[in-house]
Amino acid sequence: MPDDRLRTFLAVVRCGSLTRAAKELYISQPAVTLQIHKLEQEYNTSLFYRRERGVELTPAGRLLLDYAKRIDGIYDEAAEEISALNGSVQGTLRVGATLTIGEYVLPQVVGRFKSEYPKVEILLEVENTDRIVDQVASGILDCGLVEGPFDNGMIRAEKLADDELAFVCSSGHKFADMPEIDLESILKELFILREPGSGTRRVFEDALIKAGARPEDLRVLMQLGSNQAIKALVGENIGVSVLSRCTLRNEISQGTLQCLHVPSIDLHRTFQFIFRKDERITLMARHFIQTCRRLIGT
Repeated sequence: MPDDRLRTFLAVVRCGSLTRAAKELYISQPAVTLQIHKLEQEYNTSLFYRRERGVELTPAGRLLLDYAKRIDGIYDEAAEEISALNGSVQGTLRVGATLTIGEYVLPQVVGRFKSEYPKVEILLEVENTDRIVDQVASGILDCGLVEGPFDNGMIRAEKLADDELAFVCSSGHKFADMPEIDLESILKELFILREPGSGTRRVFEDALIKAGARPEDLRVLMQLGSNQAIKALVGENIGVSVLSRCTLRNEISQGTLQCLHVPSIDLHRTFQFIFRKDERITLMARHFIQTCRRLIGT
């Protein structure tokens, strides 16, 4: 950023204290205090309330924060575009993905992206939908890919691809090879499900409600944060589950698991990109999105 005072101001906002901002910027605390003092002198107003445990923005500070972020974004965008003009896209891209997407969709994307942009380092965080949404909203991640509904006013979403969940059972289950199962019958089975907060779990429960069933009436034997563990347990005929079809390809082809046709419930969903509404999408993120759309988008 051209103005070190604004750079220091943004660091203080991020860190919540002058001391932590000094550590982040590798300068002394008096130097941070001086930069903030110069800004306050220029605008003839206080930008922070000094609290016992740190600092808090004043109304003037909140106003300046909006402009400082925009200036920072424009500067970064200029640097990125000039770098791209010279044939070099580089830096660190922090991407979050839900478990299904991170395990079964993104590996080919990351491989292709790294071959095309070798100077970009990708830091991939794989968590459930709630966690990824929170980290994108807080600015920890540049963007995320999720498959479940969410409610966060700081986030905007763009569709990537269609997906479908399926009831799945062992090839030795009594429902195996049946052409059609009614919802009432399958809901009497023991379920091994993804944990609360996962997109898969939320889509399933929303679909149950729309079909006139009650999620709380499910006979849930286990809740796990691993698709692989769920598939292994279902394969042992311990219970049934609901998982994305894209996670089941190997097991279906090998004949160890079977997808069940339950026509009275709609289990379609979408994979989505998510971003902060008030943040600019970086050049690296735009290239990453393009690679995703090329390989798996609809």
